[in-house]
Amino acid sequence: MVIDFHTHFIPAAFPAKPAGIAEPAWPTLRPAADGGATLFVGDSKFRDFEPLYWDVDRRIAAMDAAGVDVQVISPLPELFSYWLAPEAGLILTDAINRAGADMAARSGGRIKAMGILALQDPARAAAQVAEVAALGLSGIFLGSHVNGQSIAAECFHPVLEQAQRHNLPLFIHGIKPGGLERIEGPALMGAVVGIPYEGTMALAGFMATDIFARFPHLQIVFAHGGGMIGSVIDRMELVWRKFPGAMQSALKEPPTAYARRFWYDTVVFSPENLAYLAARFGADRIIAGSDGPTEIGQTDLPGFLAATGLSQADRKAILGGNAARLLDITT
Repeated sequence: MVIDFHTHFIPAAFPAKPAGIAEPAWPTLRPAADGGATLFVGDSKFRDFEPLYWDVDRRIAAMDAAGVDVQVISPLPELFSYWLAPEAGLILTDAINRAGADMAARSGGRIKAMGILALQDPARAAAQVAEVAALGLSGIFLGSHVNGQSIAAECFHPVLEQAQRHNLPLFIHGIKPGGLERIEGPALMGAVVGIPYEGTMALAGFMATDIFARFPHLQIVFAHGGGMIGSVIDRMELVWRKFPGAMQSALKEPPTAYARRFWYDTVVFSPENLAYLAARFGADRIIAGSDGPTEIGQTDLPGFLAATGLSQADRKAILGGNAARLLDITT
């Protein structure tokens, strides 16, 4: 079984803006002649989308062509809505969650969906977790920060507590990178460099605050192989050992061991990099993902895994066994 854990969707339509909601960035989807649609944020065009993003039948046909048995779909990170007014965020995230649940329900078990939360209101977001569970969604998709505040900050612990209570894994993705003014070159460089950096910051924040001491049964997956964690983990280990008063009071376990308690997807675009991550953090903590159907997805998952040189047993686990274990999917 091949399980693609990292894919994205958008709903086929957004709810109309309710009376009394004065949110200028309310999204709308305008149909196009070719069957696709254009997403507008307020009056500004965001981008064009093909129907594969919301059409279940087309999605399953594409999965069959790629040899994928199950997809886990998450909303595009641009739909997190943290930057909207809280009431608008609640309405939109609830609607997007229902759209994801509907896609999963119509897929005959081929699609599992993750929900999102209006984290700009942490108390209400914590209550939303039960709604995510009631919809039958398979986990919660979270950004690396909420309007500049790390997802590892204590104010979001009530959300994590509810996720653990409902046995919903978290999937963390870098968003809206800071420091873009210091990145030279084309605008796309912000995403190329900044998104992995954001994931690393969130992961390091969870480690430095010993998140598993508070929530020992919480399962946390990081997109894009945990960003740059493979490059900085030994530096963290050195500081942890050389400055025990500063580090070991917060983190009792060596960082290299602690990092093996998270999960990481395969969207790193280099077989050598993925083999390194498997060696450092364990092949049993790696989950296949394509980042599809975006234009910079990691295609041909079996071929990509074969190029790593990992054993057949490890490749089989990464392609589906690990995700099946995490999400309780029968293989």
